[in-house]
Amino acid sequence: MECSHRRLEIVEIPVDQLDANAWNVNRMPVEMLEKLSGYIEREGLAEPIVVRRKGERFEILGGYHRWVICSERLGYKTMPCVVVDVDERRAKILSINLNEMAGQSVPTLLANLLHDLNRESELADLERVLPYQRAEMEDLLQLLRLPEGLESRLEEEAKRQDEEMPVIVSIALSRGQLASLEKALDRAKAEVGEGMGFRGRALERMAHAYLDAAPPRAVSAPGDSPAAASPTEISPSETAR
Repeated sequence: MECSHRRLEIVEIPVDQLDANAWNVNRMPVEMLEKLSGYIEREGLAEPIVVRRKGERFEILGGYHRWVICSERLGYKTMPCVVVDVDERRAKILSINLNEMAGQSVPTLLANLLHDLNRESELADLERVLPYQRAEMEDLLQLLRLPEGLESRLEEEAKRQDEEMPVIVSIALSRGQLASLEKALDRAKAEVGEGMGFRGRALERMAHAYLDAAPPRAVSAPGDSPAAASPTEISPSETAR
């Protein structure tokens, strides 16, 4: 698969030539919008918004809230934009990715960073410029007081819980196959017991029984010819007889 590399150019586009897209799923709480507005007013825009040309105008794919703040609150006449050439489908994919493809802060690393900032700024000041409530920052700073070794134990417990999270599996079965499966589950129920999740435990028991048994004979798929389905190979000398 070839990777598409293109040079990105930032252009200034009048705010009244920009339009919101019709499928934007991102919603920002009022409190966070106020924080972002205050940050842009103090620091200015730190990154361009992403748009695509649509007729004589431009459709916003990423940066809608910054556009609203700049055009309606702060009096911007133009905005720095990256213009991408994508069709409707790719525009929707890009819009989702711009909103959703983001990392997640490691709590202890974030706590150390907040601790460094807290040396020069009060939490009340940091609350105005960061996307956190004061109580959230206080809780994070408490992580720096955890007993030695507790953090790794918490991480191991979180990993164990993640591994034990149930996974939903969907398979397509004919009515006959479903009936056979239900009968097998009922039989396995006697071994694994009833209760929440018994069907999953029953399927696991059936899988282990299958895996522990001798390798099964190959079964032909519907429509296969007997020759194609046969697990036995016939040598050239045998076919000549």
